Amino acid sequence: MDCRVVRQDFPELMVRGVAYLDSAASSLKPRSVIEAMVAFMERSYANVHRGVYSISMEASRAYEEAHEIVARFINARSWDEVVFVKNTTEALQLLALTLAFNNVIGRGDEIIVTEADHHSNILPWVRVARMVGARVKLLPVDGNGVPRWELLEEMVGERTRVVAFGHASNVTGYVSDARRVARIAHSVGALVAVDGAQSVPHMKVDVRDLEIDFLAFSGHKMLGPTGIGVLWGRRDLLENLEPPLGGGGTVKRVRLGDRGVSVEWDELPWRFEAGTPPIVEAVGLAEAVSYLEKLGMENVESHERRLTEYTLKRLEELGGEIRVLGPRDPKVKLGIVAFNVGNVDPSMVGLWLDQHGVAVRTGLHCAHILHDRLGAPHGSVRASFYIYNCPEDVDKLAESIEELLKTIA
Repeated sequence: MDCRVVRQDFPELMVRGVAYLDSAASSLKPRSVIEAMVAFMERSYANVHRGVYSISMEASRAYEEAHEIVARFINARSWDEVVFVKNTTEALQLLALTLAFNNVIGRGDEIIVTEADHHSNILPWVRVARMVGARVKLLPVDGNGVPRWELLEEMVGERTRVVAFGHASNVTGYVSDARRVARIAHSVGALVAVDGAQSVPHMKVDVRDLEIDFLAFSGHKMLGPTGIGVLWGRRDLLENLEPPLGGGGTVKRVRLGDRGVSVEWDELPWRFEAGTPPIVEAVGLAEAVSYLEKLGMENVESHERRLTEYTLKRLEELGGEIRVLGPRDPKVKLGIVAFNVGNVDPSMVGLWLDQHGVAVRTGLHCAHILHDRLGAPHGSVRASFYIYNCPEDVDKLAESIEELLKTIA
């Protein structure tokens, strides 16, 4: 995969000329995704599953096909295991509420998350636990911010209902062994929920091979538009769950009888997609997946690992003022490198880099507990890579930091 050829597909890079190193927050969009969404809105737009007229049926087919494309991408057993939501955060919220609503989680039960997790995979479980009287237990991290999975067997027990964790850290880039975690959780009958926001866009994720039960990820981090995400769940689990959100599109029939209102829920996945869904966004996500499939996820992953290795090398060359957070081995992490420059506030580093044409993320990255554990309570500077980044972007980052170091010497 030639990054210099790939970047030609991204109009924003051509127009702005910036070294865009913030794909962990949101990726740029290729021309094919933009054009697919515009073409759909210009020629094929109508609400789905609402009309028998030809345009509505055409739009419905496109929307359903998007489910099929995403299902194939993660190797789901069936397209109806794919539920479209707004983003990863909403997917995990929906899952937590669904399990509580259906009494899968109740008083006295336990939910395990990790200290490395994004708030999107901590707060939903904390709030649901408070609501039903359950308890959240946090698996600790080591000095590199890596979850101490060797402690999991001691933490799980007969009251463990859910083990939820981030597949790849949005701060350190570390990739956890999801299959190993799933087998330990399943040994006590617990369900496994994976936050795949930082893994699905950057590596091959096969839900059957990983032996997990639920997976959440966002379209906007994988070349697609904002406003669409995915909650995948095993069909045998989803089909026995009632949705916590009801409304248009979720039911087959509502009747008023002697005992009040009765509801017959629709088939999967529609019962979980309340209201008018993200139709245009689904078209964009389908095109984004097709683009990634053409590149090959193995090529995407290997490209990012090479960039990560090169970045770690360049930062190390800058001397002891640069502190990298997390493991240094590129073999155990994806394309994310978080670091600090001496005692300079991360936001000031970000502003400096912006003046030199480098876009990075600064702050606590919605992972406050992890930053506290890493001794970086004020946050970090995060450089994250994708298919359109080249070694020149890393050079620009390193050279700009080198200039900064000269000014503070």
